[in-house]
Amino acid sequence: MRSLVCGLLLAVAGISTALADPPLVHAGITRVTVQDTTPFDALIAYPTQAAEVSVNDGPFTLSASRDAPVASGGRFPVVLFSHGNGRRPGTPLVEGGLLLHLARQGFIVVAPFHPASEKSFVDRPRQVHKALEAMLADPRFSQHADANRIGMAGFSFGGAVTLIAAGARVDLARLSAYCHDHPDDTRACDGIATDDSWAKVPPMPKSDDVLPLKALVLLEPYGAPFDPQGLASIDVPALVYGASQTDLRLEGNALAVAKALPRSQQVVVPGTHFVFVDPCLPKFAALAPEACMDPPGADRAAIHQRVKQEISDFLRARLSAAP
Repeated sequence: MRSLVCGLLLAVAGISTALADPPLVHAGITRVTVQDTTPFDALIAYPTQAAEVSVNDGPFTLSASRDAPVASGGRFPVVLFSHGNGRRPGTPLVEGGLLLHLARQGFIVVAPFHPASEKSFVDRPRQVHKALEAMLADPRFSQHADANRIGMAGFSFGGAVTLIAAGARVDLARLSAYCHDHPDDTRACDGIATDDSWAKVPPMPKSDDVLPLKALVLLEPYGAPFDPQGLASIDVPALVYGASQTDLRLEGNALAVAKALPRSQQVVVPGTHFVFVDPCLPKFAALAPEACMDPPGADRAAIHQRVKQEISDFLRARLSAAP
């Protein structure tokens, strides 16, 4: 895939065993360094009772409390997040609004800053797994995170990572054939061999980093590398978003994934592929203008307000209480 250069907030506390109205909480954030072949940082967003302030991180400005204590209220469900940009380093902060919203809703969110890799289909699921383990081992979170209630969300290539973490197998021969037949799907097929050089490449085995996920949220997922029959074996509730004017062909990616997954809900919103990136502040817009431009009729702020609430409602229903 091509590189991604990239209001009502219902603030609730711990979702442990009941659905009663919890006390108001805010979003806390911290970063941890995760040891791997290439060490990387992971953002952890979490519920806190400390007041939020304006936090600057590069071209991004967040409203959160940095390194504050985790809110009381039992154990919180966990949401993993994988950002887009499959080849180069990227940042989950382009979807920081969603991550902080989930923290205010009573979820602990773990989001790696994926480093550059030529083996992203293998490396990124491992990085997500290691980031989860680092959070669960951290004394600040070990008594607050519920390892039995884990969901995962991903944008673009991060949607593929989410599917791999749920048990999907990557099929490069299928991807090559798809790109041969659909050269118009430039975002999915940039750099993909379309001759017969991949024709006999067997599907990759299931990842060693498959996780016991109980819910999936896929924002414009990169779905072309996955065989529908393989996706049909992922018996996990999934909320799948696509954009009506995307250049990541819906029929070969988001809609194909939604059709193949046995327990999916499909939503299409106005806008381009980047409508799922936060509304852009001037600093980020100057760095990544393509990610910040919306076509007529696509109100990104309103779309995000709606989508954030839909996602938190979906995750709350699937992760609200351990059986």
